[in-house]
Amino acid sequence: MANYSGNEVVHRKIPMFMTIMIILALALILFLTGLMMGYGVLHSPFGIFNPNTWTHIFELTGSLN
Repeated sequence: MANYSGNEVVHRKIPMFMTIMIILALALILFLTGLMMGYGVLHSPFGIFNPNTWTHIFELTGSLN
């Protein structure tokens, strides 16, 4: 006689670790896209990847004192 409690074991098709990695990758892509859209309103969208841009932004905000 089998000990059957009526519950099924459900296995994930995508492991939890991979789910977290996919969410983090999507968040990074959306963050970079948002930076490019916001900076691209007045300047070139790809200028956000220039280190001089970040130096200028940090100087304006007073973060590099």
